Amino acid sequence: MINTINIYSKKLIIVLIISLSISTFACSESGPEEINFPVIDDANSLPQPSPREIDEDLLIIWEAYQYLAREFVGRNDMDNSKLAEGAVKGMFEALNDKHSGYIPPERFKIDQTALQGKFSGIGATVGPTKDGARVLIVAPIAGSPAEEAGIKAGDIIFEVDGDDTEGWTVLDAVNRIRGKEGTPVTLKVQRIGEVALIEIKIVRGEIKLPSVTSKMITDEEYGHIKITSFTRETHPELLAALQEMDAEKAKGIVLDLRENPGGYLDVVVDIVSEFIPKNELVLYEEDGNGVRRNHISKDLGNYADLPMVILVNEFSASGSEVLTGALQDLDRAVVIGTTTFGKGSVGIQRRLSNEGGIYYTVARWYTPKGRVIEENGLEPDVVVRNKANETDDLQMMSAIIQLDFQLTQ
Repeated sequence: MINTINIYSKKLIIVLIISLSISTFACSESGPEEINFPVIDDANSLPQPSPREIDEDLLIIWEAYQYLAREFVGRNDMDNSKLAEGAVKGMFEALNDKHSGYIPPERFKIDQTALQGKFSGIGATVGPTKDGARVLIVAPIAGSPAEEAGIKAGDIIFEVDGDDTEGWTVLDAVNRIRGKEGTPVTLKVQRIGEVALIEIKIVRGEIKLPSVTSKMITDEEYGHIKITSFTRETHPELLAALQEMDAEKAKGIVLDLRENPGGYLDVVVDIVSEFIPKNELVLYEEDGNGVRRNHISKDLGNYADLPMVILVNEFSASGSEVLTGALQDLDRAVVIGTTTFGKGSVGIQRRLSNEGGIYYTVARWYTPKGRVIEENGLEPDVVVRNKANETDDLQMMSAIIQLDFQLTQ
């Protein structure tokens, strides 16, 4: 019995230590119904610490497990894997970081599918409410089951299949909302400006993730380019859209980042680089040791002189805030809309030996002028609020007026 305890104790502690000690350097952000990250390391390839090498403060985990395994009345029915997962979950709860958490194996597999540009789910981006008590819909994906069922940006999720979501993390919500194509899930949501909860049944489907749409604005000589997230395909998709605008002889563009939850940071830098000269500071990040890393624009600048306006709202988050902050600080674009979401942390995902994973914050982002994005968001140059339940897009109308003004200067 003692040998069994020691062998498992080592495995339990190893899982915990790995979740704390992996060095990190990459960054990315949340995507539809998931949190996407560009670098995933396999914990099985890491050096495995022995119990003697463990920090003394963590020995209580080892000690608690040994007592349970020897003396707990239900020890013969203990599920060691659940104990390990519970310990890791507790560790992340103690961090008190709403952007960090544990990802169980079944959820981690779904994430890997999503990184390929498609997944099975309802097709909506979710995030924490401001108080962290529940999870809200940042935005439904255009044409998704969520949008078709009536889900709207800002809907706060109160129930998933009858279970109260109070205290759920984003990952808790994703684990329950995601599922096989063709299966149903029922959400109860509270809509902005309404008191009564709305019950919405959604049939999950395969969600494909085109990230850029474009069109010429009717009766105007301007192009409207909407970026819904920053995937590996976003930069080439944007270039194709800009080339279409060139063919249409667009005199300026409205870059629409409303409801954009973010994505890959290097893609954001590439896109910013299309609109500014090379060697400009796009953003910088600082890690937990105060080490600063600058992100500099590349030698692209194909559209550095194209008149443009950026649209944002309270659901523009993460990478979209980086792009907005850079072009705003560099006086490259006028920003119109409402204060952005305030997600300015650099996150990363790592694989654990149980085929699950962990997701945690490794640094904070800052705009070229040193503005803090996290919790604060970014203030637009021109504040314009669209009114609920009205069809007129006042923000777009203001963008057109601003482009008219730029072209007369």
